[in-house]
Amino acid sequence: MMRLMLLATLGFLVFVLPANCIRPYHSWDTVGSMTFFHSCNESGLFSEAALDTIEKFPMVTIEKGQGFNNDNCASFNATFPCAEKKIVAQCKAVKERNRSIATVFYMNSVLDWQFYHMHDDLIQHPEWQIRDSWTGQPAKLSGDKHFNPPKGGLLGFNHANSDMRDYWKAVCINATQTGFVDGCFSDSSQNATHGTEKHLNASDDQAFEAGKIQTMSEMTQFFGGAAGKPYEGSTGVLIGKKPDQQGINSFQIEFFGPDEGSIQELMQGVSLGYLVQAHVGDGSIPSTKGCNDIEAMTDVLAAFLIGAGDNSYFGTGPWITTGLEDIQQRWCPPLYEKPLGKPVGNATLTGTEYKRSFASGTTVTFDTKTNKGAINWGSV
Repeated sequence: MMRLMLLATLGFLVFVLPANCIRPYHSWDTVGSMTFFHSCNESGLFSEAALDTIEKFPMVTIEKGQGFNNDNCASFNATFPCAEKKIVAQCKAVKERNRSIATVFYMNSVLDWQFYHMHDDLIQHPEWQIRDSWTGQPAKLSGDKHFNPPKGGLLGFNHANSDMRDYWKAVCINATQTGFVDGCFSDSSQNATHGTEKHLNASDDQAFEAGKIQTMSEMTQFFGGAAGKPYEGSTGVLIGKKPDQQGINSFQIEFFGPDEGSIQELMQGVSLGYLVQAHVGDGSIPSTKGCNDIEAMTDVLAAFLIGAGDNSYFGTGPWITTGLEDIQQRWCPPLYEKPLGKPVGNATLTGTEYKRSFASGTTVTFDTKTNKGAINWGSV
């Protein structure tokens, strides 16, 4: 196992041992034991009533906007911006409910979100910023409008700079050192995101993308895994974005849907032995209505079960929770709490219909022409 160098923001170096994190629990017993929660509460910590539902999921990712409408950094012994502190505090609250839940700390590998303390550090280190190859000026990149990015755009992390790479890794590592975080979600870590290639000439772009791969590879190794190898044996998780992405052994399908393309992407990840999160697209009916629309949930869950593997997880819901009802409808007892059992084999495809059977006697079908699915639950 490697030893990673942790670069502190005060300018000195500390050596840390590999992460003492847990891998997400996964079981075929029920669908619920292979689900995940990924969201944030923009007003602050989730309520106890919300945690009553959240604690049912074996894996919980706290999104970047946690508490970003609440200027309460002082309560975390910090000054604004302090998103890192808020995310860890929410992970801590989840862990206090159930230590066996694997908690994941959101990061962006490219975008410098202004409500992270990382933003202040990036301002202090211009050499860490992505700079236009032709003008020398900081590149300004677009971000998700749900999180109120600056009108002029966001700065970017330049992974071609080795000190910046060490710093980015340090933020993730520091989160795990609290004892409340088991992994990091690395958004935008796939190749060519947010138009960075428009600001970089060929050689600079190559160095940036190679550096990003190095960052992800080293963090994957930190969590006990190996880039491009099966997830089995890892002791934490670094979540990337694409099955063909270099430097990872886990990724999220951000817009999983009831369609052939989503099934194929899931199957590709499973064939590699990767941990795969299938997140139903933000704004889709299963994500906005959840268990209140069983038909829509059944369609997309059937697609997931056709392609799922031993480290596959299913999740729904918007990145920013809209309230307690939104959280509660993400857990769907009629679908999540019935016996499932291990798959008897891989799915078969006859014409346009996939079919797969499970040990409980449950059978799942999905028609790629109509994009409709069915789950016939067994009795065992």
